[in-house]
Amino acid sequence: MKNVCLVNGSLRGAKAASLQFLKDLDVKLDNADFTKTVLTVRAKVKDSYPTDMLKSLAATDAIVFIFPLHNYGVPGAMFKLLEDFYRYVKTGNPYNKNTKIYIIVNCGFARPIINAEAIRVMKNFGRRLSLNWRFAVCIGTGPVVMLERKIPFLHLKLKKAFTNIAADITGSSDKPVENYFIKPVIPAPVLIKIKNYYEKKGQLIEKPPPK
Repeated sequence: MKNVCLVNGSLRGAKAASLQFLKDLDVKLDNADFTKTVLTVRAKVKDSYPTDMLKSLAATDAIVFIFPLHNYGVPGAMFKLLEDFYRYVKTGNPYNKNTKIYIIVNCGFARPIINAEAIRVMKNFGRRLSLNWRFAVCIGTGPVVMLERKIPFLHLKLKKAFTNIAADITGSSDKPVENYFIKPVIPAPVLIKIKNYYEKKGQLIEKPPPK
């Protein structure tokens, strides 16, 4: 039995593509093989994230960070969680140095390579604590892929990526694994029109919950 932390790095709640991808991965993590803890980032954390959240990250066998790209990098609320966890460890609290790190990051651009800076930041987070970086799943135009994935026989690569995360967590190999880059099926010119339409409505912009 493996312990896994699924970190929802989006503040958009039920509408977030990140949350839908988290749920897709959760299905791949069989309850017979995994004990799962879901952690969700918070807006405007004054001092530090609660100790129980940091303890969950410290004690787990694997952490999967699922988040939207923000200003070509990691969202502020999730970056705060990373920094709080780093300080938690560096003040002498015990943690599992063998923890495996995965990310699932989606952006509003058609080209998933745009997520490269977020990969660099997350790999550096793992390196600072000597954690076991595994691989990233980078999704172009996340909200569109979120809808497309419901169509049979589309985005088999995405489904394979989630299956491979589950297999890798239980596996013993430390060999490097290539990142997955998932492109939308809809042509780029059409995506630009869709993106412009939803940006005007505020549907592709990560907003904190109302006060």
